[in-house]
Amino acid sequence: MNMVARSAFIGRSRTSLINNVGEWFFVLFLFAGYYKADPRLAFVQRHIDITLLFLILSFLVFFHRMVRKSFTLKISKSFIKIAILFFLFTACLFGGLLYTQSWQYGLNKALRFIFLTGWAFFGAGLLVTDILSLRRFSWALVTISTVMAIDALLNYPGVGKIALVTALGSNYIGLARACGLGLLTIIFFFLPTERKPLMKLFLAVIAALQLWAMLASGARGPVLSFALSLTLIFVLSLRLPSLKIDRFALRLGLTTLLIVVVLAVVGQKLFPALVYRMQVFWTRGGVSVLTRYDFWRSAIRLWMRSPIWGNGTGQFAVAVTGHDVREYPHNIILELGAEIGLVGVLVFVIMIGIAFARGFRYFYYGEGLTRITMRYLLVASFFVLFNAMVSGDINDNRALFSMVMLLASLPFEQGF
Repeated sequence: MNMVARSAFIGRSRTSLINNVGEWFFVLFLFAGYYKADPRLAFVQRHIDITLLFLILSFLVFFHRMVRKSFTLKISKSFIKIAILFFLFTACLFGGLLYTQSWQYGLNKALRFIFLTGWAFFGAGLLVTDILSLRRFSWALVTISTVMAIDALLNYPGVGKIALVTALGSNYIGLARACGLGLLTIIFFFLPTERKPLMKLFLAVIAALQLWAMLASGARGPVLSFALSLTLIFVLSLRLPSLKIDRFALRLGLTTLLIVVVLAVVGQKLFPALVYRMQVFWTRGGVSVLTRYDFWRSAIRLWMRSPIWGNGTGQFAVAVTGHDVREYPHNIILELGAEIGLVGVLVFVIMIGIAFARGFRYFYYGEGLTRITMRYLLVASFFVLFNAMVSGDINDNRALFSMVMLLASLPFEQGF
């Protein structure tokens, strides 16, 4: 190989590498909160925040792609529609700063939304643009959740011991969320599209590990969200009025039933923390659940003071604690209602509704890979949406905005 050919080959290899890591950088940004507290990454965190680091790197990959395409970018009508709604929603958050008493947390919340959650939203649409980039995005998601599951296995206290299991410096809820999303990705995207038997076996092993980690964590919210997501996608797979069900959903239902039977037998010993916390939930409620109920009631009362415009961005914390600190109702709808009112809630709900309406349309009328992909995006979106109803504030639920963008803008029309 002469020098010119060799230089051209190296140049193409570098370009290909840069193009292929964009989705990985983006997922590392999206889920940085699940692993950046790991003491083993302290040497990086001391110099630059890991969330910011991968935000910059993923944006630079997008910029590199734009330069190579001479800044030509195909924008679909659905992308423009959902983007306009996002800007309206952002305007509601910043407008809420005009009448809030939360000058510190409220401003921080709005700024984090425009920069961090904003890139989670737009980055998904600008980086994940076809089936290959979606596969890279999904592999990155599964890899992170698998690493967390392995770390959880190493930290497992032992059979029969009641303890919340964590991984990579994250809390137990972060572990369950990551593994739940990774498990759904394997079940609904990789297994249906993979043809090699050995690869299917490998994916099945990883799926079993992630299921174990999600249940071992002891987190009730993500586990219930996972169960609801499976149930809902199963119901949506029914063909009315004949009540026919597709082959995939039937196999999934039978497999799920078998796993539930096995878990009923061994769950008490393998997942004692989850079993105990579920028992507390159904009987006494427990401190965590009762605290959330109090927050929900407080958010509803606050919302009723100003139903249309809300009480201002970040005001929930001031109303509940009396201080300008970070606090939230652990329910994204009540959070928005209490702080930016019915106007903000309607914009958010319309944005969610447009994305899911497009998802349902392709799920029901699409075929082959289009139907498989949309079923995967729908069930993943259900999962993050249900989680947003019981945990975290609006910026903690950045994955929800990424999934909404993918549902609304992934270009199925263009040879997908």
